[in-house]
Amino acid sequence: MIDISDIHFHDSTIRKIIEIPETDTLIFEVDYPIDWENNTFEIRYIVFQDILEYKIEEGGFVGSPTFLDVYENGKTGERFNITLQTNAGTRSLSYTNVELLENPGWDRQTSFAHHRNSIRVVSV
Repeated sequence: MIDISDIHFHDSTIRKIIEIPETDTLIFEVDYPIDWENNTFEIRYIVFQDILEYKIEEGGFVGSPTFLDVYENGKTGERFNITLQTNAGTRSLSYTNVELLENPGWDRQTSFAHHRNSIRVVSV
């Protein structure tokens, strides 16, 4: 497990969000800043596990939201509570584990076939 402060949310643009209800997992596919000096971004996956209370409070917005900051709001039991500030509003959730991955460890065909009834795209 990594600490939430080790993930550079600022300027990461949300490409899509995948919710896997079967495992209480939320996956943010983002354009992640790799090299600030050269404005280089690569696709990364921010994976929140054992999530609860995922709330989106954003207004009308054209395009994909970009993260501006993350705020840690303490713990409730074993879960960490955070608010993700975007240029469209906020998203909040609680989780027990977070990872930043280059590859989520599954290929689209296998994963979607296996989880076809439990995966849903939450936001694009």
